[in-house]
Amino acid sequence: MKEQLQTIDELLTRNDVRKAETLIAKLIRSDVDIATRSQLLFRRARLRLLLGRPEDALDDLQNIPGETSKLPATLELLGDIYFARFELASVGFADRNDTLRAQEYYNDIIQNNPRYSNLGWIYYQRGRIWITTDETDRAVECLQRALIAPSHIGFLTAYCYERLGFISFYEDRDLETALAFLNRAVNTYPSYSDKTWLIQVHILRSRVLRGLGDYESALGAAKDALSIVSNHPEKRQNFPEALLSVAELLAELENRDKEVVSALQQFIQSVKKPLGVDVTWSRVNEMLGNAYFNLGQYDSAITAYTAALQFNPDHPWALSLYYRVAKSYYQQRAYNDAINTINQMLDEDQIVNDYQVYDVLGNAYFALGRYEKAVQAYQIALQIAPPNADSVRQIKSYYQLASERI
Repeated sequence: MKEQLQTIDELLTRNDVRKAETLIAKLIRSDVDIATRSQLLFRRARLRLLLGRPEDALDDLQNIPGETSKLPATLELLGDIYFARFELASVGFADRNDTLRAQEYYNDIIQNNPRYSNLGWIYYQRGRIWITTDETDRAVECLQRALIAPSHIGFLTAYCYERLGFISFYEDRDLETALAFLNRAVNTYPSYSDKTWLIQVHILRSRVLRGLGDYESALGAAKDALSIVSNHPEKRQNFPEALLSVAELLAELENRDKEVVSALQQFIQSVKKPLGVDVTWSRVNEMLGNAYFNLGQYDSAITAYTAALQFNPDHPWALSLYYRVAKSYYQQRAYNDAINTINQMLDEDQIVNDYQVYDVLGNAYFALGRYEKAVQAYQIALQIAPPNADSVRQIKSYYQLASERI
């Protein structure tokens, strides 16, 4: 039986939950003594926690009799279960008492078993709990202790560096330190461990690198995340996020519009279309419109920009989107549509201080031979344009030509 228990432990360490579950179920059904049954229930509790079923795990632990229930390893698992209940609760239903219970179990181990062989994990979990209460100084202290405390968990060092990177980025806004921590997380993560954990690390690294202005490296990190997702179908829920990260970075680079379209089309195909307002889908269609415009696919650009406005009617840059729709119509020589789009902007009592809007309006009127309207539009453009704007000379030239043709 000792060998079989060891086999279960190895399966759980490798996260091979199916084989572990089968073996545990087989042994529990057999005629085993109370001590062995307790060992099996403890391992099944670990298994159920790995499967995201903390309530079932808690039931198993409550059925363990005698001294086993008071061992540090059992207290550790109880702490993990209560913290998992908090993390897995639906939005608005998380119970802060669960984190308090978890802290009680962890504190019990630290105070009464200071030489516990997995003390590093205890400090790591405490650090994560402090993050949920925005007590980042305490969190950092626990994570740093976790790095030097004993532990049998091979990936713990990487986990600690990831959380320290998270705090440095989101709380301290220290991008250089955040990147250093996250790079260490990647480099110290054991090669034999489940690679899917690195998905979110690479996405976070991508955001940090983007904040540092290193778009090529940021794109590389996002593609690393996408590569892992692509090789692990069970993690398809991460696919849209990784795709969106790749698309956003490609959009920051020149001459990558075809790749932007490809990534965003995959994103649209991978998630369910929202029925109402959705800021993410608005952003996706805005980027899609920009890429289509750069590629000269103006019909597709108009469709995408229009969708961006529909998904976010209160878009903070709605006027800019209308302007881009008008430009797309103008490029198609659909001058009346360009004029109607801009006039719609002006009729909505919006304050339009962008001279380029009036420049396009003037050009559309000029193309239709409506020179008086063109002159009026050019006059407004020249009144609000910065003196050093690149297109001021051209606007003056067309203003002169339109004036002569009246």
